[in-house]
Amino acid sequence: MRQHTFLTFILCAAASMAAAQSFTVYEKDNSDHGYNVEDVDSIVFSTEPAKAVSAEPREISGRWCSLGTSISWLNENTASYPLTKGYQTRVMEKLAFKNFSNRAVNGGVLSSAVNQVVRADFYTIEHGINDWGHSTPVGTIDDYINNTKNGTFAATYRQLIDRIFSRNDKARVILCTPRKAYGFNGYLPDHWYDPLNDIYLEDYANIIRQIAAYESFPVADFFAEAGGQRQLDNWSYDTALHPNDDGMQIMANILIQAFEKILPE
Repeated sequence: MRQHTFLTFILCAAASMAAAQSFTVYEKDNSDHGYNVEDVDSIVFSTEPAKAVSAEPREISGRWCSLGTSISWLNENTASYPLTKGYQTRVMEKLAFKNFSNRAVNGGVLSSAVNQVVRADFYTIEHGINDWGHSTPVGTIDDYINNTKNGTFAATYRQLIDRIFSRNDKARVILCTPRKAYGFNGYLPDHWYDPLNDIYLEDYANIIRQIAAYESFPVADFFAEAGGQRQLDNWSYDTALHPNDDGMQIMANILIQAFEKILPE
């Protein structure tokens, strides 16, 4: 008589309790390949308790510095807005960094982040939406590589990355593409895919991806994954720039995936 041992599964006996039981299927001797229902001779259950799944966050040794716009700034300012918590707090419910510094600037463009850099082990940069609103020239990857200091978004990104590594030459950095947005009382076009002074929001997302590829930085791709025109109004508490709780959770999920690529085992 052959046997197959299956994975532990959960039997829900009540809404507030669950008991784990493993089981072994004993097959008839003439069963040659896998098992079929007609081949099952008996099933034996065990009553060993399942191991509890820990709800505790993963402890991360090191300091996280969050650089960004009002979307990031909201994390410490939710009381004044229809939010329960920002995306960084949601990340830290899963990844408990030893220290955290939110250095985001309300209404800030990328250049405003340069002087906000403090020493940390991990940095995230969430910028692009306000540079689009202010029509900052995007520039090219050559502006970044050659450190042209010509005021373009790409050249300013080089200044910011240089500042980070001057604080900690072993820093781990995640670049975040801008979350799609539109409207906000005329600050942005009526659709995220419309141009603003001949510049598209996607242009900022693309240059961030190019910089990340050049530097081998992971990307939290909010632009690609945190909502499109159809969802933005439902995932924002205004029309449609700042994420609501649903929008913040989506951003957190994306950023956690990016962090997992650079965190030690």
